[in-house]
Amino acid sequence: RSVMTEKQHYSEKQPYSDFLGIEITEANANYAKGRLKVLPELTDMLTHMTGGAYGSLADAVGGAAARATGDIYVTQCCSLQYYVSTEVSDEYLYGYAEVRHRGSRTCIVAVELRHADGTVVCDGQYSYSKI
Repeated sequence: RSVMTEKQHYSEKQPYSDFLGIEITEANANYAKGRLKVLPELTDMLTHMTGGAYGSLADAVGGAAARATGDIYVTQCCSLQYYVSTEVSDEYLYGYAEVRHRGSRTCIVAVELRHADGTVVCDGQYSYSKI
């Protein structure tokens, strides 16, 4: 069951994520999921998805998990480790986020991006500061 308050709906209006086509498909106080369609515009000269696109999806799902309580958080710090490339033929990249710690001022979220077959593309950690 998602915890979606009026404050949450407002804070989830993200022009940058919308521009990229990032969809948040589920969010609750401990977890979030989302996806990004892999488009040629998001790839490099080798037709692999760029690190910026990976980071944007990871930040979007991590932020959705942090903000699912209705509080407003901004990204404070992040770290991603890349394992496998994503090509346009993969169609979608899926993001998963799990809250590891929710304090009075910060929220730490583990993120993982995968292909449709479950292959882990990258993983890492994001920290968010409550404002």
